[in-house]
Amino acid sequence: MLSRLRRYFITGLAAILPVGLTVFVLWFIISHLGSILQPLLRHLRWLQQLPSVLLTLIGFLVLIGAITLLGALTSGYLGRHFLTWLDRFFRQLPFASSVYTSARQLTDAVFIKRSSLRKTVLVEYPRKGLLALGFLTGEEPVELADGRRAFLVFFPTAPNPTSGWLAIVPETDITETPLSIEEGLKFVVSGGLARPADFRVFGSKPPEELRQLP
Repeated sequence: MLSRLRRYFITGLAAILPVGLTVFVLWFIISHLGSILQPLLRHLRWLQQLPSVLLTLIGFLVLIGAITLLGALTSGYLGRHFLTWLDRFFRQLPFASSVYTSARQLTDAVFIKRSSLRKTVLVEYPRKGLLALGFLTGEEPVELADGRRAFLVFFPTAPNPTSGWLAIVPETDITETPLSIEEGLKFVVSGGLARPADFRVFGSKPPEELRQLP
C-alpha cells in the first residue's frame, strides 16, 4: 500500500513539476521586470487606485513594448548609426570597457549570432576518460605550433549555458555528435535529464570524419 502511494506521489510530482516551474519562472520574470516601472506608474493619478499586482503587470507590458519599440528604432539607418557611436563610446571608457565588451560579445552570441555555435561535439575534457559536451564556436581552424589543426570549443556549464570555458582542442580529439545545437543546449540546461533518444550513439563517429568540418 505504501509503495503504491509513493509511486502515485512521484507520478503526480513529475506531472505538476514542469507546470509549477514554468509558472514560477514566468511570475519571477514578470514581477521583477514589472516592478521596475511601478514607482513611475504610481505618479499617474488614474493608475494610483489599481492594486499592486495589476500595476506590476502593466509595468511589465510597458517595458516589453518599450524594448520592442527600441528594437524597431535601432533597426533603421539612424538607429544603427547611433548604436555604432554608443558602442564606440563605451569601448573607450577606462573602467566600463571590459564589462561592456564582455556583455556585448555574450549578447551577440546568444541573441544575434546564434549561428556562431557550429556543431555539438564531444571531447575528453578536462582529462582523459571524462567526456564533456561542447560546441564548436568558429568555422576557421587554428593551427598549432606542431602543425596540427585545432578548433575552438565552448563547454557550457549546467544549468546556465551562458557561462562556461573555452578550449583550443586538436581536431583529432573532437568527436561529432548527432545532436543539433538546440538539443545540445537542452541537454546541458536540464543537467542531463533531457536525454535524447539516440544518446547511446554518442562517440560512435571516428575522429577522422571531422575532416569534413568547415
